[in-house]
Formats: sequence, C-alpha cells, structure tokens
Amino acid sequence: MRVTLVGFAVATAVGVIVGFLMGRFRPIWAMLEPTVELLRQTPVTALFPLLILYFGIGEQLKVVAVALVATFPILLSSYTGARNVAATMTETARTFKLSWLRTQWEVALPCALPYVLVGMRQALGIALVVSVVASMLAGNTGVGYYLMQAQQVLNVTALFAGILSTALVGYLLNQVFLVAEYFLTRWQRYGTTS
Repeated sequence: MRVTLVGFAVATAVGVIVGFLMGRFRPIWAMLEPTVELLRQTPVTALFPLLILYFGIGEQLKVVAVALVATFPILLSSYTGARNVAATMTETARTFKLSWLRTQWEVALPCALPYVLVGMRQALGIALVVSVVASMLAGNTGVGYYLMQAQQVLNVTALFAGILSTALVGYLLNQVFLVAEYFLTRWQRYGTTS
C-alpha cells in the first residue's frame, strides 16, 4: 500500500502540473510532447533492468516504477482538461482583471478538475497493479512476492488469497476515491436539477 500510495502521489503531482502546463501553453506542449509520447509507449517491464541498475531492488525501485506508469493517465487527462477550458471563462476572467496566475488557479484548474480526476482514478488502479508486478519482479516483500512464493510451491489457496486481497484493496481504493471525487466536484451539481 505504501508503494502504491507514494507512487500515486508522485504521479499525481507530476502529471497534473506537467499536463496542465502542456494544455495551457503551446510552447511547453511542443517541447514535451515527443518525450511524453515516447515514454508513454514504453512498457515499464522493458525498463526494469535499467531501473534496477539505478535504484536497486528496494522500495525506491517500486515507487519509481509505479510513479512512471501512473503519471501518464493523469498527465493526458490534465492536458485534455486544460485544453477544454471554455474561451468564455478565460475572457470573463480577463474582464474581471484577474491576474494570469489567478485565472489559472480560479478558472482553468477548476474547469479541468473533472478530467484530472478521471485520469487519477485510472492511475490509482494502474498504480496498484504495477506495485504488485514490481514486487513480483524485483522484491522480497509485498503481495507480488507472496504470490510468486505461493506459485513456486503450488499453494493454490495462497494464490487465491493473494489475488482476492489485491482485488479487494483495489475495490476499496476505488470507493474511497469516488467519495473524494464527489466532494471535490460538488460545485458542478449546484446548477443542475435535483
């Protein structure tokens, strides 16, 4: 859980900031888009030997692997949300003489938030899967390691216990995220009919 949540937090910070800036500023998009597309298409399992070389086989490797994979859904959703801010919203902010920073913070970011949350929800599931796979490939603790040990001694009961535990944790994380999403986007429901 620690690996999943720390990796997810890093991915959220990087994904939201970079994606939002790419969506709001064409030069940043032009500069980062090729790198983002190249990294996004590379499977993390192909990068494992390189990651092990730089980070060893401890928890740091797992966090980096999780963050690397989970960043892209958040980044792409943040980019899409930032690109879809209505021109009337930014023009209204300009009319009220809001500074550039206040416009981004008070207008563009709230408009992009539903998109960002979709990417974060996807990334949370991916983060859990990658943390399990990372502990299978390069670990001596965690559910992935437990599953590999059970598979090696043909302990089917332990395999099912590990799989069901992972599925239950994923379900609970999703439910917690849905509650947080409900409160973060409650302003969207104020103008709608009950």
